[in-house]
Amino acid sequence: MKFEGFSTASADASPISYLSTTAETFPSDVLKTKSERTLISESHNSETLNVYSIALIGTPVNNDTDDYFVYRNMLFTLRENVTHSPKCLIYILTGMRTPTSEEVSLFSGISSTDRESTLNDFISCVQIKGDPIREKLAKNALKNISANVPDNELYDFCVEMITWLLRCTRSVHYVRSCSEIPLLLYYGNITKNEVIFLQFMSMLGIDVLYICENKQAEEIVKSNNISGKMQIFSLPQSNEVSPFPDRLLKVKVATDAYRASRQLDEFLYGSDTFFRDFQFPKIQALTLKTTLDEIDVLWHEQAKYRSGFKVNGDRAIVPNIFAKISGVKNGDMDEYFDSIKMKLSPMSIITRNTAAYKRDIDVSQLRIYQTYITGEHIETNKLKNSSLNKFQYLSDNIQNTIFEKMQEAADSGFLKLNFSELLPQIIHVGLNLDKNLLHLYQKYDFTKDIPKFIIIDAIEDTFSKVECIQLVLYNLLGFDIIIYTPTGYRNLETFVDDSAFESYIQGDYKYKFSIPRFKIPNKIPEQKSPGLFGKLFK
Repeated sequence: MKFEGFSTASADASPISYLSTTAETFPSDVLKTKSERTLISESHNSETLNVYSIALIGTPVNNDTDDYFVYRNMLFTLRENVTHSPKCLIYILTGMRTPTSEEVSLFSGISSTDRESTLNDFISCVQIKGDPIREKLAKNALKNISANVPDNELYDFCVEMITWLLRCTRSVHYVRSCSEIPLLLYYGNITKNEVIFLQFMSMLGIDVLYICENKQAEEIVKSNNISGKMQIFSLPQSNEVSPFPDRLLKVKVATDAYRASRQLDEFLYGSDTFFRDFQFPKIQALTLKTTLDEIDVLWHEQAKYRSGFKVNGDRAIVPNIFAKISGVKNGDMDEYFDSIKMKLSPMSIITRNTAAYKRDIDVSQLRIYQTYITGEHIETNKLKNSSLNKFQYLSDNIQNTIFEKMQEAADSGFLKLNFSELLPQIIHVGLNLDKNLLHLYQKYDFTKDIPKFIIIDAIEDTFSKVECIQLVLYNLLGFDIIIYTPTGYRNLETFVDDSAFESYIQGDYKYKFSIPRFKIPNKIPEQKSPGLFGKLFK
């Protein structure tokens, strides 16, 4: 799949900002509200109109395959989602009709003898009822797109642009919903002037989405992408343009649907940037060395966007965070707990350490695991098939990952334990992982949101062996981990080597305070503007 024609440069003195999207995300991106777009835009000015300008040309597959149904269902669902959103949908299926004689008569008083006068007269005819901001933008945009139109074509060109503009913006629905970003969806074959019109509409702060299954339209769009702002996604196959889907199509059976969607993923996302859901069954964690400020920036970033993420066969290399933060910034406990709250997401577990939390077990209880140890290795297959394995209800992928990480924890050198107890302790802890954590891990797509484990430790007891082994296992399983230690006391250092995690000191140490009850949110909290670091790591 090719990607062409996008420029991040914005027009001078224009309140329009063009956002970048992908073939994977554009169906959801165009549904974003004006306020949501302000958060992801380089310009956080609430008056800026952040828009998408997209062309999707060709199809991922030929139309004589089951996979084609999946693509058509995506188009139908996209239109339905926009129709039921707060956005106004401007929907063009059969091209822009030539202006009628009645529409042309509206411009009968305009002379075509002098270019400047002609253009000024047409600009004065531009009206968008109930939308003065876009009306002003349309007047400026008409002047810009007319700059290279020959004198002998200017009159007819302006008649078309203004007539088409009036048709698109005169509906009651447009007037009622124009405070949000409207979407102009154009489907089918297209002409040169229609391509220019789509760019004209995007200059008004309107989303533009052009879709055509016939790749012959590609050259017309490319050669008339005069602003360079339209993103062009070129799919590999070309079909004759068929009517826009008016219903969902059933794939023959469920297994065919699954196969079709997977094959479509390969066509659309067969690169090292786009991935289908749960594409990788294996994970290798790579702990990041960061500054304290960077943790705030990176914390809620999906795995695939983090520096160091890559894939190796069927394994995802996931950069994660393992940090201990000592002290309280500026000694402000309210701000301190607010910062912890902002770290929570639906993929989070948070706990406070207490004197009764996860104490060590009696050595005699570990003898049962010796039969599953040979030298320095855990006999994982034997252990997996034994009655000790409490995870047989989990998928083979998850079970295999847990047992693999037990051995990796032993080999890592992160745990400061005697060799005689190292493997038995790891097996015991690994076989008794918390069920809430396992439920969270089942949701973990190694390319997307990373699960979080947060501890607030404000007591004098150091961490037990069990706790330290848990933390190392969670880290190797790919979790982001922060141990908040407002007292500055030792905790995980007792049994975890310093090389395993990053340690930070901030502000003052605090000893007497109440820890609030934190609630796991239903969505990732909206972050404050990240400033320079946010732009660098976005």
